[in-house]
Amino acid sequence: MADRGRGGRGRGGGDRGGRGRGDYRGGRGGGDYRGGRGGGGGGGGGSATFSGLGGRGDYRGGRGGGGDRGGRGRGDFRGGRGGGRGGFGGDKFAGEEQVFKANAAPAPDPKITQLEDTILKDLGMVSKMAALQVSAKKGSTPSEHLPCRPAFGTKGKEVKLWANYYALDVKTPSLYKYALKVTLQQKESKKNVKDVPDNSSKKKDKKEKDLPQAKGRKLQKIIKSALDQVARDVLHATEYKAQVICVKPLPLPENNIVQVSYTDEGKDDTYNVAFDRAPDIDMDAFRSYIRTMENRSNDDSFPRYAPAIDAISTITGFQARGSDQVGSLGSSRHFPLNLSSELQSLGGPDFNAVIRGYFQSARPATGRMLLNVNVSHGVFRPHGRLTKLMEDFGFGDLNRLRRFIAGYRVRCRILPEKVVPGSKGGQQKERIIEKKIAGLAMPTDAKTQAAATRPKVKFAGAGPKDVSFYLSGSAPPGLKADAYCTVAEYYLRKYGHTVQNYPVIKLGSDLRPVYMPAELLEVIPGQPLARKTTPDETATMITFACRSPFANASSITSVGRQLLGLDNNSKLAEFKVAVGKELLTVKGRELMAPSINYLDPSAKRTKTIQTFEGSWNMRDVKVARPGNPIKKWTWIHVDYDEGRPFDQDLVLNSMRNFVKFMRLNMGIAMAEAPISSGQIPFRVGIQRRIPYIDTLRERFKLFPKENPDFVFVVLPGKKTDTDMYKAVKYLGDVEFGIPTVCVLRSNVTKRDGNNLQYFANVALKVNLKMGGINHKLSNEVNIIKDGKTMVVGYDVTHPTNLQSNAEGLPSLVGMVSSIDTNLAQWPASAWAQTGKVEMLQEQLEEKFAGRLSLWARHNRGQFPQNIIIFRDGVSEGQFQQVLTLELPLIRKACARTYPANQHPKISIIVSVKRHQTRFFPTDPQNMTSSRNIKNGTVVDRGVTQATVWDFFLTAHQALQGTARPAHYTVLLDEVFRSTLGAEAANGLETLTHEMCYLFGRATKAVSICPPAYYADIVCTRQRLYLADYFERSETQSTNSSVNVPSVEVHPRLKDTMYYI
Repeated sequence: MADRGRGGRGRGGGDRGGRGRGDYRGGRGGGDYRGGRGGGGGGGGGSATFSGLGGRGDYRGGRGGGGDRGGRGRGDFRGGRGGGRGGFGGDKFAGEEQVFKANAAPAPDPKITQLEDTILKDLGMVSKMAALQVSAKKGSTPSEHLPCRPAFGTKGKEVKLWANYYALDVKTPSLYKYALKVTLQQKESKKNVKDVPDNSSKKKDKKEKDLPQAKGRKLQKIIKSALDQVARDVLHATEYKAQVICVKPLPLPENNIVQVSYTDEGKDDTYNVAFDRAPDIDMDAFRSYIRTMENRSNDDSFPRYAPAIDAISTITGFQARGSDQVGSLGSSRHFPLNLSSELQSLGGPDFNAVIRGYFQSARPATGRMLLNVNVSHGVFRPHGRLTKLMEDFGFGDLNRLRRFIAGYRVRCRILPEKVVPGSKGGQQKERIIEKKIAGLAMPTDAKTQAAATRPKVKFAGAGPKDVSFYLSGSAPPGLKADAYCTVAEYYLRKYGHTVQNYPVIKLGSDLRPVYMPAELLEVIPGQPLARKTTPDETATMITFACRSPFANASSITSVGRQLLGLDNNSKLAEFKVAVGKELLTVKGRELMAPSINYLDPSAKRTKTIQTFEGSWNMRDVKVARPGNPIKKWTWIHVDYDEGRPFDQDLVLNSMRNFVKFMRLNMGIAMAEAPISSGQIPFRVGIQRRIPYIDTLRERFKLFPKENPDFVFVVLPGKKTDTDMYKAVKYLGDVEFGIPTVCVLRSNVTKRDGNNLQYFANVALKVNLKMGGINHKLSNEVNIIKDGKTMVVGYDVTHPTNLQSNAEGLPSLVGMVSSIDTNLAQWPASAWAQTGKVEMLQEQLEEKFAGRLSLWARHNRGQFPQNIIIFRDGVSEGQFQQVLTLELPLIRKACARTYPANQHPKISIIVSVKRHQTRFFPTDPQNMTSSRNIKNGTVVDRGVTQATVWDFFLTAHQALQGTARPAHYTVLLDEVFRSTLGAEAANGLETLTHEMCYLFGRATKAVSICPPAYYADIVCTRQRLYLADYFERSETQSTNSSVNVPSVEVHPRLKDTMYYI
């Protein structure tokens, strides 16, 4: 899961000093190019709006306060605005129309609307007949996997919207598909011709999985070379990775393997490209399905006809992927490398750039195929002459420079050898090969080599006169064989080239280095950034990526069409594929926003608050119900021992004001004064040379003497706060079982009431941690209010940003569940399972049974009759796995928990945020102040399949940028149709929408329903505990097998909202 809101972040860089003169070693000083890491903690944002002050939204929609430190979160640059800095600046809509093509938006295609209605009407007749057949079985409930849509929703005001889809006219005949597998052919060992015993240490042939794998540009070149041999006269398309699509069979060798000689890296390598014939793709059957939505093949897979859909995506993306002017990431994202208007530098010292590119993917819909096109952003490393990049970065810190250049793919100029008068042979030509930079020359290079021939590097990042290597065998004229020579001498004698005084570049590897002068290397364009962006880079990136719906729609229909080759594309024409000229319009509906209830302190009764654009404020109200009383609390102030200490009295007075505000203004149940023995100071001195967690642990060890119900931790507000925050959460959540909340000193100590909103934001989290209810809906949702329905959310997060050989890191599961009709408290359960496995394993049965028992404890010993599950983070290709692997474990949990004669009805809905569908307003009267579609807008037709029960819901208001709707798909329904009948579709959409107003730490609707949102936050907190393992980057070493400790929340905090 984005893999999201990260809370406060450290700052990158540092003091780089001024430029030096003369020798390259005297240049700029080097701040850490990596910067501080983004802080974990509590997931995205969402904060209170107190006394009319503007609130910040959740990390998935508007602006976010990350972690429980309040403050501003950065958010995810691919989604809604995440806070950041600067925003658009000035008039953010300068030069823009209010809406895209306001007076030129056609009505949604009436033929498609009629077809959708006809299909659902026919399905309804079939369902009634099926119901008659089972009517004799009283009390039975149909358990249908991937149920058909019961009806289209009808609630809400109808509006017309643009969608980022083009219609596709696909007349392609039947297609042939080959799966591709590229492997390096091992070279035969040379035979030992001497008649001596063979006691050499020759390595045995490597297993295929241990051979170097071709990737990226290299893989593309190999596949292109193979296709040039066998597909030159056959119309074909490929993504240059794993498959090729053709209109007729390829003339392959008998063994279906094509050999490719690859010499671009200076090696005489041979790669085997295996073509594995896949089942032919019947495009006529696919077109019939699109026209009728009838699954005549009885194929239970989802999505239906996935090979055909994938083939069309490959065909439509083929031109962009094959262009040298386009950089492609994954299978669907393409970026222009030569358009300055689509690029923004992220600044020094790395000078990476964010590029605006475009996503494209074919999608099936009722009656037609569609092409989904969206703006996408990627971060790429700078390219050009390596010496120029090194000069821009600076030479003040060679260790950082080494990390900066490591991993670059470069073109290496292999100079012609100097012609010696009287020698045989003509003038050679300069050659270009491609290599990967390992780093700078280092004294530790080739450490396993014999000392007598090991390279001699005088210091890290040495220049060409200070790096010597052993020249064995023949030597260029003027140099001795079987002797050492410097890089400068070698290039002068062999090539007649005077090497410039830059650090020597190391190719190859640390154990087998190959040295080259920097001026002979050029960095290849289009190389994506592998590491995390720094906070400053992220802020710049967000500002560049945050654009209005009008701007994004305009880009899609202009630059996007050109980049993707959607017009005048001869390859598409040959495949008989045509792309519509205009974006589609669809019908949407604006659902009515619910009202919110708080406690009116003057009348001591419920007070109803109206919302506006998905937001509201807490003026003159208190939380709906305070949590368990905080009878004993304390606080600590983390400060640095180095330097001048911060004014402790100011912090003390500020904390008193903070607690007073929570008690009197927010209604939080807590004692007025902190506990203290008088011998334990509030201040905790931190020394940078001692791990923060060790110092904080010594302070936490004193808490059992005081037995506090809650601990507030004031952080100094430095870039090291992230590490302190991790330490506090690990100690409080795992080791000692004490609820904690972290606050920034700069926010707590603000004067003149400028910190009231910050106080309110933190107070909401405190109340949730203590079991309270911050707000309620004025009218409870029908299916929830009878107290017989439990709602569950769960998610899985996986190791990311790690070396490909890292093994042993687990995937982390987070699960939350409701306990009453208020949907305010969502206690959590979390655990680890096998790494990189999305489907939940056997532990799900035990953990789910625990959720059921927890419900019973809060509901007079009764188990829920209905269970509604929101499963977050699975792709369409994994829907069936949820039903075949996870659902049986859930049923087992129910069977072992419920009485023998009882079993609950279960519905499973998948919630997805990481998709590329966007909707834009067509009428200024139906948009928000940020020019987005209105919050509460739902779309369930036009870009969906009539037979699949799904819908897009934009519950929140995106304060800036383009709103991203959440996509919900029903995998199993035993609840809504049996309970609500004809209103099942409306009931699910209403429930999902209104739950988005119940995210406890915010005073605004969030963009995805709380069970899914909270489950994601639980995963983020679990990841925080294992940050030392999960946040290694590609530049850090990782053992091939990692022994990760098991981490469980302390028993005192289980079944609480400790994670918020």
